[in-house]
Amino acid sequence: MTSEPTHLDDHQLLIPASQERVWQAMLDYITTLLRRGRPIAWILGASPPNGFAVIAEEPHHRLDLSGQHRFATYLLRFELTIPPDRGESTLLRARSYADFHGLSGRAYRTALLMSGGHVGGVRLMLHRVRASALRR
Repeated sequence: MTSEPTHLDDHQLLIPASQERVWQAMLDYITTLLRRGRPIAWILGASPPNGFAVIAEEPHHRLDLSGQHRFATYLLRFELTIPPDRGESTLLRARSYADFHGLSGRAYRTALLMSGGHVGGVRLMLHRVRASALRR
């Protein structure tokens, strides 16, 4: 993608673990996600076929995943920061961006956001990374 899609929303989770542990847990989760893919990605005609590709990485700070399908072009950015006065904790933020294509894209956007599917999916990602970081 040449330009960043439109900002959609942000979700964050404070994880009581070091930035290194959270980063490694996130990489492990993303590696599994990219290997397995998501069934919905195939149904939507996603490119890449598993739904996402890593397009940018700033180790221990940021990871960008991007993709597209027949209804949208999207970017999911994970950012890790160390909040002040929180001990050994890391703030993991997921920032979503998307541009929806045509009338069918607008209908897809409405269905995705009204159903809670997007919010639930992103929160599930954050909680799985948290669980993995805490097991380390």
